[in-house]
Amino acid sequence: MRRWSKSNPVGGTYLVLSTGAILSEALAVYGLVVALLSGSIIYAVGFSLATWACLIWVRGKFQRNLGKLPNA
Repeated sequence: MRRWSKSNPVGGTYLVLSTGAILSEALAVYGLVVALLSGSIIYAVGFSLATWACLIWVRGKFQRNLGKLPNA
């Protein structure tokens, strides 16, 4: 995958952003389902914190990859 992102930097940057968004959305949905099934709000809070941490991590990776894009 690393070789592909070097030959296509726009596609690699999009791949980082979309994969991170999918992972954080999955964490949020799983947290909601677990919280609804268990009846405890602590699961929703825990999964929400994990989702925000994932989004912040992806934002950093996205901005780093955005800096590597060629100028038009």
